[in-house]
Amino acid sequence: MKKSIYLLFFLLNTLAGYGQQDSLANKARISTGLSYNAYRGDLGNGYQSGGLAVHLSFMFAHEKKLHGGLHLAAGSFTGHELNQATPDFDTEILPNTYVKTSFISVHYGLQYDIIRYKGLLLYVSQGLGIIRFSPEDEFGNPLVDALSTRASNESYSNAAAILPTQAGIDYILPNQIGIGIKAGWLNTTSDYLDNLGQLGDKDGNDNVLQLLLQLHFPLKGNKQ
Repeated sequence: MKKSIYLLFFLLNTLAGYGQQDSLANKARISTGLSYNAYRGDLGNGYQSGGLAVHLSFMFAHEKKLHGGLHLAAGSFTGHELNQATPDFDTEILPNTYVKTSFISVHYGLQYDIIRYKGLLLYVSQGLGIIRFSPEDEFGNPLVDALSTRASNESYSNAAAILPTQAGIDYILPNQIGIGIKAGWLNTTSDYLDNLGQLGDKDGNDNVLQLLLQLHFPLKGNKQ
């Protein structure tokens, strides 16, 4: 197993070195995009419910295969149908069966370019950041302080750490403007994006799958 991992790492480095292009180096850029966010938690099945978000990123210089960037996103997603067929709740507790969650997230991501060849970039990224979220019911009422929707004395913070894991592909034109697609998971550290924790039957934290379409623009003053 270890030999296979070493071999894969060697191949990735070989491809990355072969694909290194001067036209892609030293190119700090700003990126904007729109994503579809598919939520997985205690409401609904799998990633069947979703919403949209806008994105803004600042990517640092590309002179190295491993480089970083700051990423900001704001949007929402929805979920419905409680994943518990025969609930056994206190009669005074009525869990929400629908949620619309608005969120703002910011994270720093390390990007590794696997292939850089003739304007084509294939990469993976791992980040660390924070998300602030606001779940609401179908009538627009905030759920964070609605204690009657959760188990007795169950409260939570509406901010959590995220560990975004992503992969993407970009195509950079000769004028350094580019287009790209990216997909990945936010990997949150909260079980309450949908306002439900103990009353749901899904183990683990809630998560969001993001499918992102981006436009990249070079910053003035970049070396050609």
